[in-house]
Amino acid sequence: MNFFLRYEQAINWIVGLCPQPDKFAHTYAGLLIWLFAGLALRRPLHSVWTLVPVVVLELANEMVDRITHGSWAWHDTLRDMAATWFWPFVLLTCFRLFPVLTSYRPPGKAVLAPSAQNEIEGALPPMAPMRAPDGHDVRGVLAGSEPV
Repeated sequence: MNFFLRYEQAINWIVGLCPQPDKFAHTYAGLLIWLFAGLALRRPLHSVWTLVPVVVLELANEMVDRITHGSWAWHDTLRDMAATWFWPFVLLTCFRLFPVLTSYRPPGKAVLAPSAQNEIEGALPPMAPMRAPDGHDVRGVLAGSEPV
């Protein structure tokens, strides 16, 4: 049995697992290939290089369909390409146009850099001494340290 026939049988089995029509399988395959390409190439998903495997593998899939069926079915071929490429292209474009979608914010409290903290403190007017009834200055206590 040749490669193309086995490939076609495997694809038909996979398409049988997906909801109708087969365009769902193309959509899922396009997204999976795009995600795995990002992992395998160690590139962020906003990199154009993650789209290269999606495009190449879909073109190879359509070539196998053409060899197996004996001729091009352009109506189906163009729809398969559009279904496979649509979401990876849309998501990549969104990630590139709106970088906030790919920004990482570590959990926990944000810490100001020392220079930024000094700039903030320099911009504020000096705080007048605050005395507790026992006569101690309580400014440090309010900031979390021992009384002066």
